Amino acid sequence: MSRWPEWLGINRSTAAVLVVVGGLGLSEELWRNFLSVYLNVKTGDVARAVGYMGVYAFFENLAEGFGYVLGGAFAHRLGARAALAISAIPMAVGFTLLLWTQQPWAIVLGALLLTNWEPLSVPATFEVVGSEVAANRRTIAFAVQSIQKRLPKVLGPLIGGVVFAIGYWVNLTLAILVLAAAVATQAVLLRKMKPKQDPAPLPAREVLRRIPPELKQLLSAEILLRWGDWFVRDFAALYVVAVLGRSAAEYGMLASLTALTALATYIPVGKLVDRSKSAKPFIGLTFLLFALFPFALVLLPKSGLPVMAALVIAFVLNGLREVGEPARKAAITAGMPAEIRARAVGWYWGLRSFCFCPAPLMAWWLWGRVGPEWAFLTGGAIGLAGTAWFFLRVRLK
Repeated sequence: MSRWPEWLGINRSTAAVLVVVGGLGLSEELWRNFLSVYLNVKTGDVARAVGYMGVYAFFENLAEGFGYVLGGAFAHRLGARAALAISAIPMAVGFTLLLWTQQPWAIVLGALLLTNWEPLSVPATFEVVGSEVAANRRTIAFAVQSIQKRLPKVLGPLIGGVVFAIGYWVNLTLAILVLAAAVATQAVLLRKMKPKQDPAPLPAREVLRRIPPELKQLLSAEILLRWGDWFVRDFAALYVVAVLGRSAAEYGMLASLTALTALATYIPVGKLVDRSKSAKPFIGLTFLLFALFPFALVLLPKSGLPVMAALVIAFVLNGLREVGEPARKAAITAGMPAEIRARAVGWYWGLRSFCFCPAPLMAWWLWGRVGPEWAFLTGGAIGLAGTAWFFLRVRLK
């Protein structure tokens, strides 16, 4: 039993990361999946709710882009310890705003702050894994972090779906309590982490120049893939509830099923990747499954199957798409030069978010012009283009 933590890539530093990922993630997931449903309730109009979600998702990706860049700078200049502590601040401010007013614009602004904890923390997690975990344990370390990230996605929608039926304020209060508990536990663990020596900062242009060509190719493929994904991601709940007529609790079950499916893949696939010669097949499978989810969400309910059974299949497929995520993160960690890792990861994720932030606005436009089904199918087609680009152009070890 004493060897299990080492086998899983867990040490004192990565344990602090797990507290951040799990605690703040659960606080977010208690309400995040029901944001579009709540906006629909507040506005009384599906079209207006779609509009709010399109604008929200645009600014979410824009804010995330800046968050990733800032998170990389914090992790580089202040160390992972300070960067992880800073990541909880936007969430606390967002909850304060949501407690102050229930206007739709305030809900959107508060949600933007609440979700920005992750961009600030991602570069720090890569720095911790890259510097504190052996090379042959990095994929499994990211797999464990992915499990910790997906556990809230299992529990949050299930709890949130029930609590949402009781009242929005109950949902919000529970999320605040979880945030407070995570911050308190994190503070104890972070005191035991060694501070990072501040290396001389390089200009951003030099950091971007040092990113290896194969990772730049991967980034270009990811941008295409994520463009397609954002045509459906924040609109799926509204489609299931307002268009297909399912309840918020049923959607919560589907979202939890997605996360539970992903959980089942992380450890076995993580160990398999660590022992494999190349991570590319696993990452390519993730690309393909990302692209297929919008098609499954639209076509399976029209296939003659009972609607809920069709949705279960679609959301299980959505969970399987995480099969190559730990391998992708490990490949990026291994490929980035150690001296610029935190800032390079921040720029990698930041540029990705900047490039696809218009996608939700286009999805909103297509939803209004030709309907949600064609918006989703367009996203799936863009995802397939990104998948083809990955297999044809990206070269990974």
